[in-house]
Amino acid sequence: MPPLHELQRAFAAAMMEGKGLTVTTSMRTGPARRSLALYRRLIRNNYVQTLKITYPVLRRLIGGHYFNVFARGYLKRYPSTSGDLFAYGQHFPLFLLQLESPRVLIELARLEWACHELHQVADSPLPSQEWIQTLATVDPSAVTFRLNPTVRLLRCVLPVHRVWYALQPEADGNGIDGLSLSPEEGGLLVTRGRGKIHVRSLSPNQWWLLQAVRDRKTVAVVECMAREFMPDLDLAQFLTGLSDPVMGPVFSLEIHP
Repeated sequence: MPPLHELQRAFAAAMMEGKGLTVTTSMRTGPARRSLALYRRLIRNNYVQTLKITYPVLRRLIGGHYFNVFARGYLKRYPSTSGDLFAYGQHFPLFLLQLESPRVLIELARLEWACHELHQVADSPLPSQEWIQTLATVDPSAVTFRLNPTVRLLRCVLPVHRVWYALQPEADGNGIDGLSLSPEEGGLLVTRGRGKIHVRSLSPNQWWLLQAVRDRKTVAVVECMAREFMPDLDLAQFLTGLSDPVMGPVFSLEIHP
């Protein structure tokens, strides 16, 4: 029988790649070999099922058969390196890109991974009225934006949020054929509020401002950017609209001494 460490490596290869020769030669009985094959199928199915849970909209778009083909190919190219299944599927958008898949599939997968991440983080509290009143008396150059953990910003070429909404379980899915997916400038704001994911489309100017928020610019810097490049934008109204109690607050503010 081979040394234990060699047997362990061979067992892992048998599970992920089907290379079970080293393992099966040490198993003299047919039942043991059949058990190994059964165990491999169960593991593979668990990983495929994990991807189905993480990317449900993508699966509805392309169908179960084609999704299973992608999922099994992904398992071979990106085998799991952790016992935590939450992180499994992180490279699925990259995998689709490497396969030169249609752009809509790649960007939809990016959006779904962002949604998957947001399901795991704690809710961000809305700022209190007392806190807002305090901020009004502070020098804007001493106040820094901070994007909340329940927020993701995505730069997308296509308006994939339309596909995402059209294929939600509560939607009938009949409007998917008539969706316009012409390239658009801007991006997507993905938030979670009250346990539910929300996706909003951003204009180029809104995207630019939220990038400054993500980069932790001060309130004074963001105000200066808005005045210089977007004089028609009501910055206070835009920022206030982001702190929706249903969709969840997008940012918080930190006062620096």
